[in-house]
Amino acid sequence: ARHLYICDFHKNLIQSVRNRRKRKGSDDDGDSPVQDIDTPEVDLYQLQVNTLRRYKRHFKLQTRPGLNKAQLVEIIGCHFRTIPVNEKDTLTYFIYSVKNDKNKPDLKLDSGVH
Repeated sequence: ARHLYICDFHKNLIQSVRNRRKRKGSDDDGDSPVQDIDTPEVDLYQLQVNTLRRYKRHFKLQTRPGLNKAQLVEIIGCHFRTIPVNEKDTLTYFIYSVKNDKNKPDLKLDSGVH
């Protein structure tokens, strides 16, 4: 049988998500300070202004024209945090992609026959 192994970084990431889920279910109020610390924050300042504008256009965010980068990051950050993510489906798809080499571009050889 062919075995594929996951690297330690992603193994620990998956385990931490599972642990957070267990802690969340055990809390009465559902809001754990541990979750707030463990939730990764996306640094939108690393993106170029054109990329931020494309994001805004793609999701049809209503803003006034002529916003600077800081204003775009603030508006997009608020929107980005509201997008629901199904962690189980995301992790399942990630593991599937890694095991099936879906992260590599498809190399299709042209046989010359059309």
